[in-house]
Amino acid sequence: MKTILLFCIIGLFLLLACNKDCRESGNYNFQLSATLSPAQDTFRMGDTITIISTFSDEVYEKYNNEYYHLVDFKFYPSTFIQKIDINPSIDGLDDFDIIIPDTSFYYKNFNGETSWLDGEYTYNNAQYSLSFQLVPRETGLYYLEQGSSLYPLGEKQDFDGQCKKKLVDAAVNLNNGDDNNVDLLQQSPDTHYNTWIPQKPQDRFYRFGGYVFYVTE
Repeated sequence: MKTILLFCIIGLFLLLACNKDCRESGNYNFQLSATLSPAQDTFRMGDTITIISTFSDEVYEKYNNEYYHLVDFKFYPSTFIQKIDINPSIDGLDDFDIIIPDTSFYYKNFNGETSWLDGEYTYNNAQYSLSFQLVPRETGLYYLEQGSSLYPLGEKQDFDGQCKKKLVDAAVNLNNGDDNNVDLLQQSPDTHYNTWIPQKPQDRFYRFGGYVFYVTE
């Protein structure tokens, strides 16, 4: 009886220790890679801007510094573009022709005012992939976000090694750590872009796959 009681006590302590570690090791923030090319600060009307996001299903997680095997996981990629050379800024996606070869990514519009692209990655042969092109038709200063809406849309998904107590989110590393013309935000008259985002660029620009560029004639 004493032996059984001892094992129960040890098991309880181990369970509490695991739960404690689970709570304290940070939420999940998966790092998704993407590229915007050509990576330049100025495009001309009619140029082609290509965005590609491709990575394996062994996905790096930032806070726990581990890789997790995510099979056909839903990351909810999304693309927003704002025209930021006026105050307040306005939706800018409709200033571009959009070429999407993959039907799992779509153009959407809300009330004729806000436009964006969203959908899902193609998962095939242990690889996630997404690609599309933008062709500017108007001039101006533009802010682009190539992000993920994993939280809260995908918070109920499961994967091996998951701690149920943690939130699950993702960030997009656009152009592998390049500055992505973040200094051009200072050219916007809108304080959201010239002040608020630059105050914390890592949290408010880079983790959302931010990129700033001019379009000229």
